Amino acid sequence: MKRAILLIALVATVVACGGNKEEKSSAKVNLVENYLALKDALVATDGAKAQTAAKAFLEVNNNDALTADLKTIASSTDVAAQRIAFEGLSSNMYSIVKASGSETVLYKQYCPMAFNNKGAYWLAAEEEVNNPYFGDVMLHCGSVQETINQ
Repeated sequence: MKRAILLIALVATVVACGGNKEEKSSAKVNLVENYLALKDALVATDGAKAQTAAKAFLEVNNNDALTADLKTIASSTDVAAQRIAFEGLSSNMYSIVKASGSETVLYKQYCPMAFNNKGAYWLAAEEEVNNPYFGDVMLHCGSVQETINQ
């Protein structure tokens, strides 16, 4: 009898842990998908769309490191202010993706001219550079620095 109870407990534990892994994977995908939608809105230089994307991102966000920058972007339609916050968001997203991996191949891209030649990074799902810091003014300014495919 004790063996049967132990076996049932073991099976229940394995099943529960498997479901938890799927939830974590799904949450990670949601973060990446929402980040990329926000990046695309900034590439399009669309402050209202970036604001909407940041609000949607906040709804699925489960990482405190992302919250402040997302709230800044969600509270404004000023693309210049959104891009400043996006730099911090990108740095934190990179750390998250490097630590936990990504279901999607991501490219860490860099523009040396962003923020008065200070430079800034971002993540993209495509290898082609589409710059969220300059939009169509200098759409393809930048280069791929790293491929993340964990």
